[in-house]
Amino acid sequence: MRVATILIVDPDPATRSLLELLCLRLGHDPIGPREWVDGEEPDLVLLEPASRPGVRLARGVRRRFPQLPILCVSIDGPSPDSRELAPVDHVMKPFRRSRLERALEQALIPATDGAAVRRTA
Repeated sequence: MRVATILIVDPDPATRSLLELLCLRLGHDPIGPREWVDGEEPDLVLLEPASRPGVRLARGVRRRFPQLPILCVSIDGPSPDSRELAPVDHVMKPFRRSRLERALEQALIPATDGAAVRRTA
């Protein structure tokens, strides 16, 4: 698997650090919103949809990069706001590391067509 740039949008510093560490262990390059600053297209967005500023940022990213996969990681279930973003999956916190790893791997598999849905069990 190639190295992916993963934009992590989570307001909790401890959770953000955990997600960054997991991405690094999988060989990917995690970045935060301040590091991204409207730069190049990331390969994936990891989003806590309970964060209003995070959802606003994700909407802007989605407008700019319509095919970019968004993976929601939240203590809350899917909401109208998160569904509007058409995430590839929604991982509930607390999660098993293996569950999040599978979701990340699946989200980074290129879709064979624009309508393909990449979901994990």
